[in-house]
Amino acid sequence: MSTERTSHYAAAVVAIATAEDALDAVEDELLTVARAIDATDELRQRLTDQHLPVGRRLSFVESEVLAAAHPATRSALAMLIAADRADQLPAIADEVARRAAAAREEEVAEVSVAVPLDDARQAALKDALERATGRKLELKVIVDESVVGGVRARIGDEVIDGSLLRRLSDLRGRVGA
Repeated sequence: MSTERTSHYAAAVVAIATAEDALDAVEDELLTVARAIDATDELRQRLTDQHLPVGRRLSFVESEVLAAAHPATRSALAMLIAADRADQLPAIADEVARRAAAAREEEVAEVSVAVPLDDARQAALKDALERATGRKLELKVIVDESVVGGVRARIGDEVIDGSLLRRLSDLRGRVGA
């Protein structure tokens, strides 16, 4: 769910990225950074600790980790960190992705897999999800080791869980274990 503030920051990020003709890159990179921050307590603490000077928090933007990121991505991250919005980065990144996909008349399908997918498998997965949902989708593939085989997809509020763990859980429920 997007708050008004999240929506405004996402609009600002989209405006920066669009002005730099880098919306696709910023969208992908921001989602990657947001997922990394979400998954790493130490990084999240370092970026959101208001007791640390803002300059120290901003050093992340200039770190080697983001050296290959588009300058517009680094600018967007710097803006969010300086505004004490790093804790809202996952929601802002999701909203940026939603807005970028909407501009392309698509919806975002965030797909979690255990191992990276090659282009052919991503295309096949995209086709299958589009047929299943009846919507034009943009895949955002996230490698998540907690997905034990199969795929888990989130499209807006809808979750399609085809992971092996989910199938085993369903089987246990059917056999009464």
